[in-house]
Amino acid sequence: MQTQKDSRATTSCTECQRRKQKCSREWPCNHCQARKVAHLCQFAVKKPQHESPIDSAREVSGESRGQKRCHPNSFEGASTLPQNGEAGQSEDGLKVWGYMPGHVHWKVGATDDGFQRKQTASEPTGVDIVERVLHAVPPRSITDAFVNHFLGVVNYRYSTIYAPTFTNQYVQWWADRAASKQLSPEFTCLLLRICAYSVQYLTPSLRKMIEFELACNLQQLTDRFSNAAEQLSQSFTASNTCIERVQEQFLKGAWLKSESKIVESWHALGCTIREAQELGIDRDANIEGLSEFDIEIRRRIWALLYIWDWQMGAWLGRPNLIDQKNLNFKLPNLRLDQSSSEPNLLSPFAHMALQASLGRRLNTIMGDAQSVDDLSADEIVTIEAELDKFVDELPTIFRLHDPDTSLDAEHPYFVFQRHQLHTVVYVTKLDFLKPFLTRARDDKKTDRDDEFLAMGIDLALDVLKVARRLFDHEFPINAKFHMVVFSIFDTSTILCSAIIHDHEGRLPRRDEVTNAIDGSLDMLHQLSLTTKLGASSYAFLYKLVQSHPELSRGTENRKRARKQPSTSTRTLEPPPLVHHASSRDSITSSVDHPTQPPAMVSALPQTYVPVEPAPSMPILNNFSFDVDQFLAQNPLGNAAALDMGGMEQIWDWEDLNLDQFPC
Repeated sequence: MQTQKDSRATTSCTECQRRKQKCSREWPCNHCQARKVAHLCQFAVKKPQHESPIDSAREVSGESRGQKRCHPNSFEGASTLPQNGEAGQSEDGLKVWGYMPGHVHWKVGATDDGFQRKQTASEPTGVDIVERVLHAVPPRSITDAFVNHFLGVVNYRYSTIYAPTFTNQYVQWWADRAASKQLSPEFTCLLLRICAYSVQYLTPSLRKMIEFELACNLQQLTDRFSNAAEQLSQSFTASNTCIERVQEQFLKGAWLKSESKIVESWHALGCTIREAQELGIDRDANIEGLSEFDIEIRRRIWALLYIWDWQMGAWLGRPNLIDQKNLNFKLPNLRLDQSSSEPNLLSPFAHMALQASLGRRLNTIMGDAQSVDDLSADEIVTIEAELDKFVDELPTIFRLHDPDTSLDAEHPYFVFQRHQLHTVVYVTKLDFLKPFLTRARDDKKTDRDDEFLAMGIDLALDVLKVARRLFDHEFPINAKFHMVVFSIFDTSTILCSAIIHDHEGRLPRRDEVTNAIDGSLDMLHQLSLTTKLGASSYAFLYKLVQSHPELSRGTENRKRARKQPSTSTRTLEPPPLVHHASSRDSITSSVDHPTQPPAMVSALPQTYVPVEPAPSMPILNNFSFDVDQFLAQNPLGNAAALDMGGMEQIWDWEDLNLDQFPC
């Protein structure tokens, strides 16, 4: 590894040199961090006298802050056209054979005069297709509202996009469009994905205004954005990818999850992973010439993909798309978001980095085990102890009990992230104990089955408690978030199986379990009026409850009343928007001061108003589900033939061991 002294050719980053300031020579440096332009903090590097193959290129860890890399004057995912010349021809010659970044052949064409491989490239043929989808982009003021809502609220779910660089690109995109210049197909596609995803989570006031201005409902609008993005995305070639392509594919998967299309989302995840691997993101390959900022963004993207693959594999029984045993990838160091004024402020990506860290720790312990069923009793105990240790190590903001909420008012995204992280932790803890809740007492798996059964009941009840808090925070505006439905449905169904298999009536906390299942039905009934996934989940759980005398007691003719979410846990309202006199003024302002990108883009000439009380029966996506009609058309029958509205493809009901139970 190069030393800090050897790796730096200058004493200051480019920004500090330009401003004639003394630089701390760390990434990001003190001045760039204070001015909130960490993405512009760049350091030139000396060319090493003896270069090693990329496979053994120097490692970059969160602690090696002294290493700097030259930054080829590009923002996150900025598109550049293919370059002519010997370097470009050498690269094309490798691509045509399908060599992956990091292969030893990639060094063959490198010369001392600075051969740099390009990550991003647009084929000229993509220009025509951009023109064909531009009709889907609404007027500037409306699009600004969608982008502002995404950057101010929705993006904090996964922190997929780094707002300052995206804002610069967004402003420039409108400037290019106004000047009739060529528009980047990749960025246009990313913008459409952002609009589609943002529309799924609009506040009531913003939703009402958008539906009036565009004279269409939100479902039609989000479908319009998604279809246009898909048309553009299909015109891209697999051999010519970029960071923006990976990001738009990830957002496609997130959009599909919110549309209750989990199977399609899993397939989109596979495409996203392959796009990322094509860039070598999974192995830190091909990073020569990239800045610390670009490397940090790449690592964040791979952490997100790793999390999704781990969780969908573990919770839905789907094959892993990433080698979960290959844990050599590096986690992001999160220094990009550090604040000089608030040193204790966590990065908006911290909750995702923690989940990635948890997944790595669990996969290390599981070793060669392919599933929970392959684990011994001692291994299960070890895993549960490791999960408890992880909980104890959580930052104070994310503590399970008595968390530090002092930053919630100023940074409200911590509220949602806390609920999300708590739900993930408890669902993960329960996942390793599910087999002991879905078998009869005489069907022994280990000599500690009774102990694990009691632990599983305790954890399942804890899951439903944190799921209730997540539900109260998200319903009704953000009820489409998949974890809201999944945590309730999956856990309550497992509890139903525990009751059904408890022939001797010795299940621990039996009365609490039946009450918890009833509470789950209440939440799913409310969710059934807002999401298709909620409707299918409610119908399935309702049938399962009705099939058992004890569970169905008192539910036959009972209509479940809607409950209003607590005002103390109401969903975030976006911060006030940045106003400009006109679109031209906002473009000029951003271009004239490129080192200070606005946190938000210019927006509608009005301010947000507080969220009004939720309507008595909100139909957020114009989807109404008549439960009574569904049950009339689908009488109680064989569980194997139960129509789950597509959920039978994503959730293995056979794990409940209900084959012999007469439904």
